[in-house]
Amino acid sequence: MEVNQKPTLRNEQAELTRRRITGAARALFAARGYGATTLQAVAAEAGVAVQTVYAIYLSKAGLLRALRLAVMVQPDAEALYREALEADPPELKLELFARSIRRRWEAGAQVVRFHVEAASVDPEIRAEVEEVLARRRGGIAALVASLADSLVPALDIARASAIVDALTLPEVYVELTDVGGWTADAYEDWLSLSLRRELLRA
Repeated sequence: MEVNQKPTLRNEQAELTRRRITGAARALFAARGYGATTLQAVAAEAGVAVQTVYAIYLSKAGLLRALRLAVMVQPDAEALYREALEADPPELKLELFARSIRRRWEAGAQVVRFHVEAASVDPEIRAEVEEVLARRRGGIAALVASLADSLVPALDIARASAIVDALTLPEVYVELTDVGGWTADAYEDWLSLSLRRELLRA
């Protein structure tokens, strides 16, 4: 018989420490930039010893990696994407896909910006970013392939995928919401409409 073990106080404290550190890092990366933020500054902001940060994350790249993994693993967004792949009609497919993108960028657009900055100065991060981008493009290609029979006649899979890639960039989300003042709902509606208009035959 399996016994559900409650988290120990030690485990709860360790998780709280990790959250404090990643929260501090996210705030400092946003305010100062990745390059200008030191692990000493992160430790001070989190109220922990710098040795604790090193012990958990090993390096600033490791800390950034933890932030990325936290926003990449989004069950709601993943479930919406899988539902979109199977949905019919195509309009519903794109509506669900737009919602999945909205959910992903609501949580992760800022962290993506950190990675773009870090990739310009850190080859290790650059390689990881390229891997993430390849997975993203693969997901987009799979979605577009599921729309093959409904695409505008002039579009092939590669061209349609490039359009989806451009419309769903995190920079577009940030520009419309942070700069333009749009709500996340408005962004989702715009994205769904734009995808339908650009991809689907009349």
